[in-house]
Amino acid sequence: MNGNLMYRTFAAKMFHPDSKYLPKILKSMINDQQMELLLSLPGSVNELAKKLDSPGEQVQKDLDDMYRKGLVFKKTKSGKEIWRGPAHIAQLHDATIVWPEATEEFLYLWQQYMEYEWPKIAPTFACVMPRPYTRVIPVEKSIDTGKVKVLAPEDVRQIIQDAERIDVTKCTCRLTMKKCDALEEICLQVNKGADYTIDRGSGRELTKEEALEIIDQAGKAGLIHVTMNKADVGHFICNCCACCCQAFTMLISDNVHLCDPSRFSPKINSDACTQCGNCIQRCSFNAVSFTDDGTAIVDKSKCLGCGQCAIGCPEEAIEMQVEKDEDFIMDLPKNIVPGINNPSEIVQLLPKLIPQIPAMARMSPSIGILLSQMALKKIFEIPNNILKRISK
Repeated sequence: MNGNLMYRTFAAKMFHPDSKYLPKILKSMINDQQMELLLSLPGSVNELAKKLDSPGEQVQKDLDDMYRKGLVFKKTKSGKEIWRGPAHIAQLHDATIVWPEATEEFLYLWQQYMEYEWPKIAPTFACVMPRPYTRVIPVEKSIDTGKVKVLAPEDVRQIIQDAERIDVTKCTCRLTMKKCDALEEICLQVNKGADYTIDRGSGRELTKEEALEIIDQAGKAGLIHVTMNKADVGHFICNCCACCCQAFTMLISDNVHLCDPSRFSPKINSDACTQCGNCIQRCSFNAVSFTDDGTAIVDKSKCLGCGQCAIGCPEEAIEMQVEKDEDFIMDLPKNIVPGINNPSEIVQLLPKLIPQIPAMARMSPSIGILLSQMALKKIFEIPNNILKRISK
């Protein structure tokens, strides 16, 4: 396989076979030999050395180099170390950008990708994901725990207190987009996430007290806590701004939902409200506005329940109330629809929903395996009018 085709094949695995910038990003990080190794994953060092007819020492050296750069991941199974590549573009983005030796050219290429190509593929992710991968956690001080029940996966302080290990990394979105002056070293990695970033050298280990200080800083700065959309929070707590975040920018500009709201929403006491406008200024999602008579109202279809309006209200006229049931926080199912396991069946079905799939499948037939994990539940919950189109 020639050099250019290898980089395009990898871009197809990231759901973007026609990307202009992904091949350039990769070429700024690795050479053709490493690209061939990356495409040969998964496998152990010995398996990969045999597959590529290359010395094991060189394979190990290249894997170690790409691991530090965020291009490969390792896991021990039955006493054997297995290496794999990134599962999707979001993982590639988040892992590579905190590469400790990242060059300005590399960061600029990612900025160009997120500015011009990510908006074209983001709706595809929103379409095929059963639920968004991330979820907002309300600012701790915005909720009166004496009035409402806060679950452990939505209590940022409890997540930190229960963590076995915590570190902090730079915000990947702000590192590349550079659209605000919010703190960069502010995203927390928890447990397995911390183990990974510390091991590859992209994170700085913290005490729980230091992590709580960062959370307080983020809340005061108007940043929004975001974590994994599951009950077992064991990887990260991002502190996001609406101008740089890869998920929030798409939500605001195109109503593409890549992050779930919290279970809470604000209720405004109109009698206590003095129409100061702080809530409107602090809301990143344009969810708060004044009516003609000066009454502050919340558009629940836009609100993500972050609580920033509540902590910024000088009159304490905003109260966060439970909006969704406890089962809104759930583990994403691993086997979404029993009985459909053949990738070819999935690849044949998805093009009727997502035009990009045929090109992806031609470049990488095994893409159906990944899509089967992400898409099937969504397929079977789509509106009747689209289901009718599929059945024709």
